[in-house]
Parts: sequence; C-alpha cells; structure tokens
Amino acid sequence: MLFDSHCHLDFPVFDQDRDVLLQQCAEAGIQHICIPATEREHWPRLQNLLGRHNSGVHIWGALGLHPYFLNSHKDDYLAELDSLVASKPDNIIAIGETGLDLFIDDPNLPRQEELLAAQILIAAHHGLPLILHVRKAHDQVASLLRKLKFQEGGIVHAWSGSDQQAEAFFRLGFKLGIGGSLTYDRAKRLHKQVSNFPLEHFVLETDSPDIPPAGLTNGRNTPLTLVAVLAKMSELREQDSAVIARQMFTNTRDVFRIP
Repeated sequence: MLFDSHCHLDFPVFDQDRDVLLQQCAEAGIQHICIPATEREHWPRLQNLLGRHNSGVHIWGALGLHPYFLNSHKDDYLAELDSLVASKPDNIIAIGETGLDLFIDDPNLPRQEELLAAQILIAAHHGLPLILHVRKAHDQVASLLRKLKFQEGGIVHAWSGSDQQAEAFFRLGFKLGIGGSLTYDRAKRLHKQVSNFPLEHFVLETDSPDIPPAGLTNGRNTPLTLVAVLAKMSELREQDSAVIARQMFTNTRDVFRIP
C-alpha cells in the first residue's frame, strides 16, 4: 500500500481523466493521496474531491496559501482559513501548502514570513501538521517554527536542504518529502541523505503534475510515478521495496495522524 503525500490532483490538467487515473492508482497499490491547496480560490474545488473515491483511493486534503502566489493572497483569507478549519471539515488533515520561497522573482520576504507565521499559528491552534514549501529558505523557516514554538510537526515537501538543515527539521518533528528529484543522477546530496538518514524521517510524494521523475520527458507527472520514486529509494538503501513501502505508509499516516 502506498501513500502519495503531496500531489495536485485538483489541477485542471487532470479534469479530463481524473477518474481513470485514480482507478490506475488503485491498481498500482496507491491507496491514499493528499492534495494540498495553493490558493484561496482552489479550496472549494479541492474539498469537492475529498473522501473515498469510487476506485477505492482515499483522497485527503490540506488548506493553505502557497508563497509562489504571494500577490494573490489577501489578509482576509487567513481569517477565512481559520474559520474553515475550525468547522472541522471531513478529510482535511493539514495546513498547507505554505512556506517561504526565495527563488521567485520579487520574493518580498517580510510578507511571505507574515503569511507563513499566520498559517503556523492557525495550524497550532487547531492541532494540525504543516505541509511546507521551502526554497532557499530552510534556515528561515526552521527559525520561525522555533520562534513560534510549533509542536505539531509536518512535512517539508520536495526536500532540497543540507544535512544540518534536515536534522533541524527532524528536531522540530518534521519529515522530508521525497519525490521525482530522487530519480536523477545529479541529485547526489539527496541520494546520500536518503541512503544514510533513518527511514523514519521520510515520506514519498510526486508533486504531480510537477517534478516528473527521470525519463518522463513528455506529458504530465501523475501519482503513478510514486512507484519509480519507491524503486529508487529501494535501490539507494539496498532494502526490499515492500519493506520501504510499509515504512513510508506508516510515516505518512503518523505525520497526518490518520488512524
């Protein structure tokens, strides 16, 4: 059984064949998927997808404001997010996708930090983990989490930090999201981290339709490529893929507190 801890199956690129794709996921052993929202306008369409699909795949969700769309986010959305989460909607298991991104044009770090801090506090208030998007800002995010004494843990998705930064997030109760980047030969540091850190610190993800694995040169990425990520992790760790799959499923269920 596999759990894609991070994909954007709500995006319009999947509208034409989402049901077929979910059936293929079920047949491939991908039984759980978590979809984190990126913008306020996406929250309703995300919620419409949540729950157990006809295929048997269970779709979970997270609500948040992504730093990439910084200029689209209004302060009112934070109050709306807090109110929506307070209503305890079914199948919402985290706050995210949120974080800091210093790789974008005109990053406006103070505004990003303001939005992230607010979402950290919302997550803390409601006892929910975070799904973090972090680019070139791992130290800043870890520092803010410490400053706000956040204790609910979560996932740093599409992990790209150093060993020291990874250990800082481990101490904060976070796991590292490992996806298609792992399958590239150039990802030497990530290969070493996945080989050397204890398996309990990782979860699998695809970030589909983004971050395709090596070899997928045409077309969109889908949750089906989770199998390729698992195979690469098995190769690097020299462990049976079934053993790794079980641990990854347990890790993901634990971080999202799914019984």
